[in-house]
Parts: sequence; C-alpha cells; structure tokens
Amino acid sequence: MGFLRTALLFSMVCCTLFLTACDEYEWVEPLIHDYTYSNLNTFTDITFSPDGKGYLTKNMDGKKRLHLEGNPYEMGYQHGFLCGEGVYHMASYEFWGGLIIHMANLDMTLEEFLKYVGGEKGVNFLVNLLYGVVEKSMRDKDIPQEFIEEMNGIVDGANDAGYPVTFKNVMMNNMAFDAILALGYPVIAPFLPVASSYMTVPHACNAFVAAGNATTDGRTLMGRDFMFANGVYYKYGLLIEYVPEKGNRFVSVMAPSFVGTAAGMNDKGIGIGIDMVPAMNCNVSEIGMGGLMINRYVLQYASELSQGIGFLTKKELGVSWLFPIADGIGQEKGAATVEVTANMKKVRAMDYKQPAWASWFGTPDQVETKKDMIVTTNHFLIPAMYASVSDAIPDSTWRYDTLVDLCLLAYGKIDTATGCMLIDFLHPPNYGYYGDDINQPVESSVSLFDLTNLEIYSLYGLYSDPWVTFKL
Repeated sequence: MGFLRTALLFSMVCCTLFLTACDEYEWVEPLIHDYTYSNLNTFTDITFSPDGKGYLTKNMDGKKRLHLEGNPYEMGYQHGFLCGEGVYHMASYEFWGGLIIHMANLDMTLEEFLKYVGGEKGVNFLVNLLYGVVEKSMRDKDIPQEFIEEMNGIVDGANDAGYPVTFKNVMMNNMAFDAILALGYPVIAPFLPVASSYMTVPHACNAFVAAGNATTDGRTLMGRDFMFANGVYYKYGLLIEYVPEKGNRFVSVMAPSFVGTAAGMNDKGIGIGIDMVPAMNCNVSEIGMGGLMINRYVLQYASELSQGIGFLTKKELGVSWLFPIADGIGQEKGAATVEVTANMKKVRAMDYKQPAWASWFGTPDQVETKKDMIVTTNHFLIPAMYASVSDAIPDSTWRYDTLVDLCLLAYGKIDTATGCMLIDFLHPPNYGYYGDDINQPVESSVSLFDLTNLEIYSLYGLYSDPWVTFKL
C-alpha cells in the first residue's frame, strides 16, 4: 500500500508538471532581435583546480566555461571543486522544489512547498523511493562505472571546497528525470487523447537540423532549445568542456552537478539533444542509463552518425524520449531523430517520408518537405511509435508546425545568425509564449551548434543576456 500511495503521489506530481490550461498561440512573424555575442575562447578571469588541469573561466560579461581534463575521478573532482556553490544549489531540494513550483505555476514559496509534501521527512521518503529505482540501474551496471567515478569526484571536490553534497543527490540530479517519468508517463499517457483538447505541455524542447542546400554553404547546423523550467538553473548554467583520457573531446551546455547532458557537441562533429515525449510504454524497473547520461555517452564515444544512433537504439532505456542527433564532419553527414520507448526504437532520418496511411491512426502530420532539414518537438511522427499510447499535445504540434514553417521560409539562406534566430523563435515577446519580459530567465538554454566548423552559440541566464560563442 505504501508503494501504491507513493506512486499515486508521483503520478499527481507528474500530471501537475505536464498538464496545464492551454493557451492558443497565434502564428505571427517573430520579431528580429539584435543578437550580441560574448566570446568564451578568450577570458578575463581564470581559476585552476588543485591539480592544475581543470579550470573555470569567466569572460567580461560574466559568462562561465568549465574546462575538465583527465580520468573520470579527476574530471569530477575539478568539477566539484571549481563549481562547488553551483553543485550545492543544484543537487538539492532548492533545485527540485523550485523546478516543480515553476513548472506547475504554484503560488507558494519553497518552504511552503516542502511543508506541503511532508517536510524534510516526506521529501526524503520520496527521494529514497526513487533512489531505489536508480540503485537497480547501478547494480545492473547500466550506468557506466566511469560516470559513477566522476560523480564521486564531484562530491569530493565540492566538499573539499566547503560545499557539503552527497553522492545520492548528485546521482539523483542525473537520473531522477527518468525515474519520475517512468512512474508518471504510464498514468498520464492514456488520458492525453482526451486531455489534449484543452490541456498542454507547458515546458518541453525544440530542435532542428539544417544541412546541404538548406544552409548557405552546405554546413550542418543544429538548433537546440532546452525548454526546461528552472528554479535556480539559470543562475548557474554554463558551458562545460571535457577532455577525457578516453574518447572524444566535447562541450556540454548544462549546469554544475550533471555528468549527463541535455545538449552538446563533440570534436567529431556530432551534436545531440533530448526531447520529452509522454508515452505509456515505460518500464520503471529497468530505466537503464538514463536519457541525460546516454547523451553524454554518445558525445564521448561516437565518431560517426551511425555509431551515435547505434548507442541510442541498443542501450537500455526505460522511458520514452526523442533524441535529435546530427553529424557535420564524418563520412555520414546528416541527421536523424531517434524515437524511443522502453521496448521499441525507431529512427526518423532526414529523408524519412511518413506513409500516407499514418493519418488513419491519428498520427500527427509530418510537414517537413526537404531531405536536408528535420524538426523535432515533443511528439512521435513514426506511426508505430505514435501507437504506443502516446498523443501529440497541441502545444507540441504548434511549435513543430511553426518551427518547420520558419525553417522553410529561410531554406537556402540559413547561416549561424539565421540559425540562432530560428531556434530562438520563442524569445520574448514572440507569440506571447513567455510574455513580454526579456529580463526573465531563459528556460535553461537555447543553442546553435555549427557541427561543421565546431562552433557553439548559446543563450543562458536571462533572455536579455548576450549569447556566448565557443569554438572547440
């Protein structure tokens, strides 16, 4: 009974997170913004880790880049020591409580929320229940040992820097998304077809890839809008550059305490993201490596598009996800979106053409018409995947249709400046999506990866902040 009661509580929390009253956003021509950029290749401030290999840089605009180098534990220790404050605030109830309050639009303080769920005792009970799910992934060795060693390094480094954190909290930051969604999606998904007429997903993700004739010079550009509501994330977001002793050099747009990533690019020209997609086909007893850490694994070890797709389709995952992935340098230049549930994985390549009969089963229309452009929001487009008790909520189809339209209007003229504008199409006050305040926090990060020239352009912090640029 205790487990059932807790599962129901998690389901209610998940429903609160993902379903809210729907606003109808009118398609209008988005405003052109005067983008300014800060360069993170050069910096005005630098602090080294005790071993002298890792460092935290800061440019004149205050934007940070964390450089990590060495074996897993060394990189973790550098991470924790140099970003101890960020690790402390992110791997805590402050982040998770603020996250739920913000996403569910609750009119309460963090203290009131914690009291509502039973105070520290209630929170610990819920965390421990979820941690049991994560521990099984560790016992089954689904989570690579090197990532566990890196997390141990983060904990030791942060504690040595004077910021007490625990391994459990760091691990939960990296895996709790999968544990919560594996519990919540099977409860929510069956009701989405009915709820979608008046409900929406308030926070999700967008991505596009333009290559070949879609861009001005044939380069491969990948846009990634990480639309995850945050309580404190925007205060600590940064670029993290990894130079591991094994695997590829890569850069992640994330926040301290995360070993996994929601968006990144490696030095082989591979870029990857992750988009939420509610579906009933989940398995809470086998959540595998988790979505954020499989992204990290792809960046560190994939050198060609097929390798990255292979990792995404062969590694065990217990939650439905969408993984946009692209390659701008290798022999297999191009892109795809890997559509995933617990026991089914399909690849939607750039030249995928939805069968005419898909609409008979209610599958949302694929509206991309070019073989060198692909767009992803938060619904399946492959009929077999859509049939896994999933539904395209209006907010997701609106963002998909709008971003596709914008990309088609810019087709053949997409360069880095245009790419930034496309992926930032929800920048306030466009469409009224986030209101008019440009000084509000970015919903985690908006990034453009030039996968051919290995350059990243990213906006995090406030919408009024300058974009940062960095070249691998």
